[in-house]
Amino acid sequence: MKTNILIAILALAALPAAADEANDAYLRGMEAMKNNDAEGAQKAFAETLRLRPDHPYARYQLGRLKQEAPMMSARKKEAQLASVRLPEINFEEAPLSEAVAALNAMIETESGKTLGKENAVIPNLMVQDSTGQLGKKEVTLQLKNIPANTVLNYVLDQVGGRIRYDEHATLILPKGD
Repeated sequence: MKTNILIAILALAALPAAADEANDAYLRGMEAMKNNDAEGAQKAFAETLRLRPDHPYARYQLGRLKQEAPMMSARKKEAQLASVRLPEINFEEAPLSEAVAALNAMIETESGKTLGKENAVIPNLMVQDSTGQLGKKEVTLQLKNIPANTVLNYVLDQVGGRIRYDEHATLILPKGD
């Protein structure tokens, strides 16, 4: 009988610690969502539910995460491009398709220098235009030490294009599409 009481007391004493760990995991998940880290958020919410299966908000956030993960990934890609500074851009009447290929290489190279090759930003820039005319438009641009997303905006202003950040690629489209 004394053993059963002792076990019950120990189990009750452990409950607040598990609840604190679950809440900490939940807060890590919320912070990951704020930082557009869908994978980190998923792991944190799963850990929350492992520690406390009845957690009132973790299951809801996991469901929400399934819907928002592609948007979060797109926002993360946009922020990554803003964090990469290109030392020099010199396009002289370059077709957009060639300028985009050059930007892909420059962004990957420059981010690899600052973040390390394993963490390099892979922009996956691609022109998507069913008429094929957008890729032929010419770009002239000479800039130094500028964020990659700003370079893209200047390029798109010249050719009448717009950008759409998707989960796996950064698409350059005609403005009307």
